[in-house]
Amino acid sequence: MPLLAYCMMEEAATGERPVAGVGGATVEEVRDSGLRCLFSRFQSAEDLSRIPAVESALAFHQVLQALFGQAGLIPFRFPTVVEDEGALLRFLREQAPGYTAELARLRHMVQMEIHIPGNREAGTGTLAATGREYLEGRQRQASELKAAAEKLRQAGGPSVAEWRQRQSGQGMRCYALLPRDGVAGFQQAIQVLSRSLPGVRLSGPWPPAEFVEVKNS
Repeated sequence: MPLLAYCMMEEAATGERPVAGVGGATVEEVRDSGLRCLFSRFQSAEDLSRIPAVESALAFHQVLQALFGQAGLIPFRFPTVVEDEGALLRFLREQAPGYTAELARLRHMVQMEIHIPGNREAGTGTLAATGREYLEGRQRQASELKAAAEKLRQAGGPSVAEWRQRQSGQGMRCYALLPRDGVAGFQQAIQVLSRSLPGVRLSGPWPPAEFVEVKNS
């Protein structure tokens, strides 16, 4: 019976798991090697695939957020489906050292995300625009996005333990890793700076998925 895996947690993590998850399936857990792995069972992979993608993703996210409100966790990418409980246990035992170390390192950390929109007209221009003009427009936008990201990183202050960023379509996504108790200050600092950066969107706190340094299916 296939299982949809939600996340990995420390076995000692306190808190109750949600009753139902994706498709209303019961949220269960298996404990081994000092870890908790949470999942839902489905009669077949086809049963899971019949659930509308948006509905499934939202339910998956709700399970993670309910758990993350109580303790640290490492989420699986959605959808991560394993063959059965035996396969899940084997994966857990094989990867236990890495997960144990990362869960300890990230126990009190959260991830904040910032989206910086790009200029949709950059690098386009008229039909008469040359290839050189196009490239110059793209390069100019890339420089502007990097400069904006650096301002946001600096505004985050010393509470930001790690920072990552990458191009996303016409814009850029930035990820800040910081302690749970640093969220309010970070939000305030970014909101103040974003007044001079139109269109910037801040979200979180989320599980620190971008900062996990362990193999995760």
